[in-house]
Amino acid sequence: MQVSDEIFKPTEVARDRLARFVPELLKLKAARTFTLVVAFALLPLGIPSLRNHINLRGENYRELLPHVRDLVTFKSNKGAGATIVPSSTATESESESRSEPLDFTDPCEARQIDDPTHLMDKFYASLAATDAKKSGAITRITHYGDSPITNDGITGTARRLLQERFGDAGHGFMLIDRPWAWYGHQSISFSSGGGWTSDSFMNPRVNDGAFGLGGVTFRSDGSGKYARYATVSDGDTGRSFSRFEVYYLEKPGAGQFSVSVNGADLKTYSTEGAVPHSNFVTHTAPKAGPNTFELKTVSGNVRLFGAVIENDGPGVVYDSLGVNGAYAGLLKTVMNEQHWTEQLQHRNPNLVILNYGTNESEYASDDQMARYERDLREVVRRVHTALPATPVLIISPMDRGKRAGGGKVVTLESIPKIVEMQKRVAGETGCAFFNMFAAMGGSGTMSRWHAGKRHLVGADLTHPNGDGAETVGGLIYEALIDGYGKYQKQKLVGANLRVRPH
Repeated sequence: MQVSDEIFKPTEVARDRLARFVPELLKLKAARTFTLVVAFALLPLGIPSLRNHINLRGENYRELLPHVRDLVTFKSNKGAGATIVPSSTATESESESRSEPLDFTDPCEARQIDDPTHLMDKFYASLAATDAKKSGAITRITHYGDSPITNDGITGTARRLLQERFGDAGHGFMLIDRPWAWYGHQSISFSSGGGWTSDSFMNPRVNDGAFGLGGVTFRSDGSGKYARYATVSDGDTGRSFSRFEVYYLEKPGAGQFSVSVNGADLKTYSTEGAVPHSNFVTHTAPKAGPNTFELKTVSGNVRLFGAVIENDGPGVVYDSLGVNGAYAGLLKTVMNEQHWTEQLQHRNPNLVILNYGTNESEYASDDQMARYERDLREVVRRVHTALPATPVLIISPMDRGKRAGGGKVVTLESIPKIVEMQKRVAGETGCAFFNMFAAMGGSGTMSRWHAGKRHLVGADLTHPNGDGAETVGGLIYEALIDGYGKYQKQKLVGANLRVRPH
């Protein structure tokens, strides 16, 4: 586009042309920021009196102009909402309504949370209170998912980064025993034994649908089963625990378990009750610090779900609730809704993350995709019903590779279909959405991650190794921090508008 030199002459004709030219260019959304910067920067060149005024103050105006290469690096940021200058007449609600769904083909936007209607603001408000170090301000995140998060590599990274930034308010929810050999958690010392019997909602042997917050139930007949949770001595997180809460099933004729802290202060709790229902007991350490909590069965039949380990805050707590082989539909078809509601409402997190799709990608016919969508919608409905004030964030599956001819690795065809379905369901059910598939690089990522000497994914082209898990966990952290930063800016703009003189 050519612009006549007359535009920069202080004449009525030039001003008229400028008045017509700028609004037309501003209709091109990607050019708005660039055009406004250029227009304001060049204004003194066309108005000698203004240019002379700047030079009289001892400044060379041309030295203040940005270089062209700096201008062309400006990027559109649709997810951030409109920027309002102090003289704007727009209202806060108008600025919020300008947000649009993200374009995941844009590398800049692919690593952001798609939240055009600011559903995550309640979570960010909790994070802001934690950030301000308000007494007892704990922000809790409950992350459901499948096998990629069962060893806590992904979720442990997100937890550590959030706690390093906002404070360590404890580890969160953990199971009683290891239902899978690779089950583990970072920044905590955990051991168990004595012969627990476990059932997950993936392979249930109990028919009441009571699998606790984490989707696994543990049973014991008699004494001798134990679980021990302790702080660690290295790293910046996991070095202090002060509160231990046991989740269990109360029922007729049930037995007892005990809890101790640092080998002392032993208390015994009965799990007997008139009717089966969820119950919870809390055991507190004499003081915060490197404490060890131990749970043991004492007598009879005991059924436990897990334990929450926390501090008094302020800080962040991040529950990692991965079940091997799981898919979202199990939360609908196997988990008892009333029981899950009891567990969710007691935990009362500030954010629920639903992170499924890896196992669904094994089968992706039209009928199966339709069933996945129905199941996901119902799972979201149940979470919203149990926790109507809590935002829900759907995180898509990662890329998943398969071997093609000639040793080539390609993306499994079902992954993009599932991602698109989840994005649509999120938008239609009042959830935010994070496209992990796009954030990590889109189609062909697992091929790149498995190439060369430094692999980020295992030979199955599905499960990331340690370095890959840190990469994925870092993407979750960065997306949450990006959203929190935009929330802070939005609140600042709103505050400025409210105090603006009329």
